[in-house]
Amino acid sequence: MTESRIAIIGSGIVGTTIAYQLTGQGHEVVIFEKGPGYPYPHAQQWQENTVYFHDNPDYSLAPDLKGSTTDGIPFSLEGERFMRVGGSATAWEGISIRMMPTDFQTRTLFGYGDDWAITYDELEPYYGQAESLIGVSGTDDDNPFAPPRSTPYPMGHFPLAYDDQIMQVRLAEAGITLHTTPQARTRETYGDRAGCQNFGTCRFCPIGARYSPNYHLTKAIATGLCTVMTSTTVRRIVPDANGGGVIVYRENDDAEDQEHRADVIIVAAGAVESARLLLLSTDATHPDGLGNAGGWVGRGLAFHHVWEGRMFYDEALYPFRFGGWTGQSLQFVDAPTRGEHASVKVEFSSRKAYDAPRNWETARDPQPALAPLLGWRQMILQAEVPASDEKFVALSGELDRYGDPFAHVHYTFTDFDTATYDFSRAVFDQFVSATRPTRSEFAPVDWWTSGSHHMGTCRMGTSADDSVVDSFGQIHDVPGIFVVGGSNFVGTSGAANPTLTMVALALRTAELLLETL
Repeated sequence: MTESRIAIIGSGIVGTTIAYQLTGQGHEVVIFEKGPGYPYPHAQQWQENTVYFHDNPDYSLAPDLKGSTTDGIPFSLEGERFMRVGGSATAWEGISIRMMPTDFQTRTLFGYGDDWAITYDELEPYYGQAESLIGVSGTDDDNPFAPPRSTPYPMGHFPLAYDDQIMQVRLAEAGITLHTTPQARTRETYGDRAGCQNFGTCRFCPIGARYSPNYHLTKAIATGLCTVMTSTTVRRIVPDANGGGVIVYRENDDAEDQEHRADVIIVAAGAVESARLLLLSTDATHPDGLGNAGGWVGRGLAFHHVWEGRMFYDEALYPFRFGGWTGQSLQFVDAPTRGEHASVKVEFSSRKAYDAPRNWETARDPQPALAPLLGWRQMILQAEVPASDEKFVALSGELDRYGDPFAHVHYTFTDFDTATYDFSRAVFDQFVSATRPTRSEFAPVDWWTSGSHHMGTCRMGTSADDSVVDSFGQIHDVPGIFVVGGSNFVGTSGAANPTLTMVALALRTAELLLETL
């Protein structure tokens, strides 16, 4: 059996944030990562995907290691889960928006969902630290709906793109504010990260301008205090009554389990896999799994409901000039009718070109294929989702390579979700009326994605009666074992993209660990 003081399960943005903070203060950390390595900077991936349209299988797990079963969701869950060193934030869009103060108190203020075990004011200083850590470029000068802040953004903002500026004028005439987007993308040189050079394909930034967890993971490893065990599956955790416990794991191609003991174990495997691991970790004291004394593990699953609208204009707007997001609107997150429906955020940017074909055979093919996109606009409505008894993660009847059940996601739309869709559609109609496209289309209620935003399942609260962990992520009835990340959310992060909040919470947990280790 191997040993360490601290072990982290999952090398994504949350696990890496904590590892970086701890190793920076001289603490040794071992990270268990189920997936393979992922080179950083991501220049190799940029070339493979952008130049050759090649999806390298070396960065993926076999189906008998990475799988799930689902019912009630219209998208591929596995297509939204990135199990590799750095996790999903190796390919995120970088949108770094804070939750609203009201998002932490929806039960008290609006009569739906549940209040968090932490307030915006308590988390606000850590938001500022998170923005500095990952390098957020932004401004609130053009956004009257932004939540309060005590520190400025680390870098100036990316301006609205040419077509967004046209849309901004038309929307303003109708009383709608379109503002810039705070994003974890360097507007200028930031430490040893280069300023953005607009390669246009931010999902695979070759120079590290768009933040990737691998940036700080590389620094943690360089201290000599961080060991990353890649292609290693943690099968269960056996807690010690005095704190911490034993991690039972297997290197993916091996036939035998191994064990690793740690005084502090931090589970940072994402909302679905974190819940699955706790449910698999049964013993005589925890017959229903770790942290499940109150039956909350897996419950409270929430995805953002992301609906897409499209608009087509006669004039040339020249979209896709910048690889990042530009236009956003927080005007509708705290609408006067919130409570009759959930919060909704607008992303009205020319960022994505989903319709652009790539099956060109000659150099003449791209121009006529792309010409229709000159007047094309995408609009995203991203909706908050309260927890529901019919949204949860359980164990599946299908088994992985080692005979352990995969996760099963059960998801049922509620009447409140439908009311939120109706409000989203009404907001879209306002944008159509204001910007005057020649035609428009909007997704039906049952055609949505989550934006890869998976939350809940190990929610925070005050006791095992109402939650799995406290506000720092420590399991109520199991000392020395933490679960951190979006799994701690009480429902969704309002309508805000969750990553910045995840990093802020991770920094708060790391601070606690540094005080108590």
